[in-house]
Amino acid sequence: MDSTQPTHDHNPHVKTILILAANPDSSSRLQLDKEVREIDEGLRRASKREQFKLEQKWAVRQRDFYRAILDYQPQIVHFSGHGTGHDGIVLGNEADEPAFVNADALASMFKLFATKGVECVVLNACYSEVQAKAISQYVNYVIGMNQTIGDKAAITFSVAFYDALAAGEQMEFAYELACSQLISYLEQQTPVLLKKSQINGIIQPLSDVIPPNPYFGLAAFTEADAAFFFGREIFVNGLVEAVNKQPLVGVIGPSGSGKSSIVYAGLFPQLRMTGNWLIESFRPGDKPFYQIASVLVRLLEPEIGETAQLREVVGLAADMKLGKITLEQVISRLKERHPDKRLLLFADQFEELYTLCQNKEVIEHFVDALLAAINLDNFTLVFTLRADFYNFVLAYRPFRDALQQFTPQLLSSMNRDECTRAIEQPAHKIEVFLEAQLTQRILDDVGNEPGNLPLLEFALTRLWEKQQKRLLTHQAY
Repeated sequence: MDSTQPTHDHNPHVKTILILAANPDSSSRLQLDKEVREIDEGLRRASKREQFKLEQKWAVRQRDFYRAILDYQPQIVHFSGHGTGHDGIVLGNEADEPAFVNADALASMFKLFATKGVECVVLNACYSEVQAKAISQYVNYVIGMNQTIGDKAAITFSVAFYDALAAGEQMEFAYELACSQLISYLEQQTPVLLKKSQINGIIQPLSDVIPPNPYFGLAAFTEADAAFFFGREIFVNGLVEAVNKQPLVGVIGPSGSGKSSIVYAGLFPQLRMTGNWLIESFRPGDKPFYQIASVLVRLLEPEIGETAQLREVVGLAADMKLGKITLEQVISRLKERHPDKRLLLFADQFEELYTLCQNKEVIEHFVDALLAAINLDNFTLVFTLRADFYNFVLAYRPFRDALQQFTPQLLSSMNRDECTRAIEQPAHKIEVFLEAQLTQRILDDVGNEPGNLPLLEFALTRLWEKQQKRLLTHQAY
């Protein structure tokens, strides 16, 4: 019933429950896995189980919070984690340190999500009533906690609440039933149910709150950022077509043209929607056999511990380097494990093979291993390469011959129409707009210089923070 990838079937008779769990490293440990597991078990055994679908997202950061809601389009959003009253609920930042999201920011988000179908929000976190009140001006039913709530009580409340919904009961009944189960913990007064009609007109719309930034500055897009990746649709469609036809696909373009972003945020999500691809990625680094062995061991033996996995990686890398085990043999074994899947290995920033690995013999041996493997059925190798390293590839005849046979995808800078979509569409997705002619002014300033894309994204991240009432202005620019 749970899922790791967004699903896109929108059956109007099925309600999606999205559980967002956050427990950053430096915060006290919560039994989130137990809570999710017991909710899942309750839904599975319920009489109306076919009317609900459970999705879950772990280690949630602020961006993950709204991305997951955009991806799964749930009717019920359930947050499990820490709350701190007026400071907000506790998510993680990039370093897995606590980061607070306050009531204004949550209300601003759920003002949008209510129009997309969110009808109930459960904040199963201490002192979350403050955030619940702010959200409930937009969402029909919101539950928050007016004080601390213990782990066991939080789990008991959640399980009873969803058991009742899955039995076909209404929100108010489910809430009352769940509260009744907290009497033995003396916490039956802790959960608070707020309905939109109760406080309409009391709290004013939060148009001055700045929503989360959809631009990525100098960083590449990841697969999780696909919802905000715009402008390269035509190239991505051609890349998908090439991957379905060719066992070797190079994506070659100048520095800063967005090669990695196109693969991660463009290609991968489209392939995963088909359900028949097994996808892994690596960068060659200075030890290419070790890097690819890390990926292969993870695929072959996902259940072994970290220490055992490290030993296996070192052993496999050494055997592949010496020719005792070939890449073809390992991939063949993988295909036996996953007979219904096509395997795609993505070698990102392939120029590292030439800049970081100094041993010419190792470089050629590694390339030979890759080229031999592409003769296998249902295996595809995708690599990205900076255009100024193309001569290194062409200098090795077997690699040159392979690219003669399997045409690479050549990437150039984005044209004006593509840049326009990359500027406007991420903002429009969360209902922020640009003043008339501002996009054209930005593009005139950016020009057609090589590497202009990271600079454009960086400028947009700075401009975002200066918006006024969901408008990016000439004055701020």
